Amino acid sequence: MKINSIYKKFTICTILIMGILVAGCNKFVDVPAPVDSITGARAFDTDAKADAAVRGMYLYMVLGNTSGYGSTSPGLGVCSDELSLTTNTTSNAYYQLYNNAITSVNSSIYNYYWAPMYNVIYTANAIIEGCANSTGMSAAAKIQYTAEAKFLRAVNYFYLVNLWGDVPMPVSSDYTVNENLSRTPASQVYSLIVADLQYAQANLAKTYLGGALRYRANRYAASAMLARVYLYQQDWADAETAATDVIDGAGSSVYAMEPTLNNAFLVTSKEVILQIVQPATNLYTWDAFNFVPSLATSLPNYPITDALYYSFETGDLRKTNWIKTITIGTVTAHAPYKYKLTSGTTATASRTEALVFLRLGEQYLIRAEARAQQNKLATAITDLDAVRHRAGITLIGTTQPNIIQADLLTKIAHERFVELFAEQGHRWLDLKRTGQADVVLAGKPNWTPQAQLFPIPATDITNDHNLVQNPGYN
Repeated sequence: MKINSIYKKFTICTILIMGILVAGCNKFVDVPAPVDSITGARAFDTDAKADAAVRGMYLYMVLGNTSGYGSTSPGLGVCSDELSLTTNTTSNAYYQLYNNAITSVNSSIYNYYWAPMYNVIYTANAIIEGCANSTGMSAAAKIQYTAEAKFLRAVNYFYLVNLWGDVPMPVSSDYTVNENLSRTPASQVYSLIVADLQYAQANLAKTYLGGALRYRANRYAASAMLARVYLYQQDWADAETAATDVIDGAGSSVYAMEPTLNNAFLVTSKEVILQIVQPATNLYTWDAFNFVPSLATSLPNYPITDALYYSFETGDLRKTNWIKTITIGTVTAHAPYKYKLTSGTTATASRTEALVFLRLGEQYLIRAEARAQQNKLATAITDLDAVRHRAGITLIGTTQPNIIQADLLTKIAHERFVELFAEQGHRWLDLKRTGQADVVLAGKPNWTPQAQLFPIPATDITNDHNLVQNPGYN
């Protein structure tokens, strides 16, 4: 993999500038000159400069609606059965994803996912090295920023390994090492993910850096991500333990299910474990920008499918609070509406919404599934009902207290579908990890099993003779 083809112009200068913009201050005007490697000593000669680099790393994850986690919800949503396209033509950036016609020269998967995710990883590697080599940083800052960098490195490797399978795994910022990497087996990538998250879990504070807003990873964000990773590895016991650390460890004074659905995605939400905030000039989220038309005369670009819309049970409050029905002429469509503030909304004095990356509702569903897989059915039902109660629908503990394991797992899978829809590709990844993709998506255009993995970008295949393409792609 020609790592330097991705990062050639992505220097610490870029990261520091983005970090300064997030911080909203100008005392770091003496930004280091661009260097070949972002581990230049001056970039980490003070805690403040290192903090700016870390802030920039978070910001890079949501720089645009077609970059990184600004595009995972619509892009991965159309890969699954939860979202469709209003304009299903080749001019649509997600046409190939929706129609399972992705080619290795598809620029969207490269520019929206592959390159941005590796850019964050490269930056994380550089921050880890910079902190280790710094002579000007405090010991506490070194630990804090290394832990945050490892957390975000793990997050991005998690998505890469689930979208592509075996992937190149750079763990340094050295171009000479990274430029001809081969693909690392997914099992080894997962080992690094777990190790990074365990480090973050052990070294991050329980409180949030910077105050009440949950914009930086803390110990519980690491536990929440670990719970998700263990679930994907079918490590049920550890998934239960990690989710329990979040649900019970922090206490309800820190994390709690928001009783009002429309409060769940606010910056004041107690359900939020981690939010990633966009540039200060954008008070709306990219998910709202992508999903909710700013004009009353427009249909949504990525409407909810009938498969999802008609999966909600009678009386489910999520259907009326998290979905916006739009009728233009004779056409009616339904848009994800978890975030209300769109690009066409008058800006408020302060931010009210930010992209929710981790939240308590997912943790209850993770623990429910992990417990059900261990045949701990009674406590699994309790966890499942914590989510169903907020949605205003009947509780399994009341209607089916003696439900068998297989049926309970089906209920949990359904609940993930209607609770986590249009959030960072949960449905797409769930169908793949549970072996249901070929069954559920068989009716989609051009569906074949190979579509479960994206093709390695052709430019990297050409530049790096050590890279091998995924099956079924030229």
